[in-house]
Amino acid sequence: MRDFFRTRTFISMCIIAVLLIGMIAVSTVERGKVSFIEDVCGMLITPLQNLTTTIAQKSGDFVAIFTEHQQLKDENQKLKEELASVSAALRNAEQYRLENKSLLDMLEIKQAHTDFGFEQALIVAAEQSGYSHTLTLNKGSVSGVKKRDIVMTADGLCGYVSEVGTTWCKVTTLLDSACEVGAIVTRTQDVGVLKGDFSLAQQGCTKLAYLSNEITLNAGDSVVTSGLGGVFPAGIIIGNVTELKPESHGISQYAVIEPTVNFKELKNVFIVTEFTEVSE
Repeated sequence: MRDFFRTRTFISMCIIAVLLIGMIAVSTVERGKVSFIEDVCGMLITPLQNLTTTIAQKSGDFVAIFTEHQQLKDENQKLKEELASVSAALRNAEQYRLENKSLLDMLEIKQAHTDFGFEQALIVAAEQSGYSHTLTLNKGSVSGVKKRDIVMTADGLCGYVSEVGTTWCKVTTLLDSACEVGAIVTRTQDVGVLKGDFSLAQQGCTKLAYLSNEITLNAGDSVVTSGLGGVFPAGIIIGNVTELKPESHGISQYAVIEPTVNFKELKNVFIVTEFTEVSE
């Protein structure tokens, strides 16, 4: 067998094989085709190239997504901080507006009622349930507040103090069923008693009771405190007449009164602790 590899026949076969391989390679190059070995190598390498390319693309996408997420997160935090700053500015502006309004109200009351001594107060609670319509204020006996002191704003009468603590007081408002205030119609000078009424309170109104059946009132007639008896100061605006109705017993009639004070928007009020009594 060893002698075969040394024979001219084997050597000739090797030379022919080399020449054929060379011719095939040259022919492949000329035709633009790959060799069998190259094809096999390509089949093995291509999936690895695809995987590498995919990983590179995905990595790039992940970095882009992470970067965009971080940018959005930073922008969101910046917007939150700006919103908090704007909200704080709006709260401060509203507080300044309320303080300015309170000072203007105080000035207006002082100019209209030079004999008044009063204490500014903040409403800390409001109760509206059934027959009860009351307010709780943050001023009490330590501030000179007493029972039956009237409570008002520049718009008019709110009610009067019915309970007093050291640093707080409770106010019976015009809408409370227990409320009773002497009042007078400015145009006709007819006198009556302002009384809270359960059904009218649901409409935000009260009534001026014990009016004679002979009198006639007009819608829009103003009603103020009479000051009779010296319990409350005179001339504090209460509200306006909307209509006149007969009492169920028929002996007298009453006027439906719409208060000039908007109880839904009340925040600051004034407690009248001193006033000059009207001489009868």
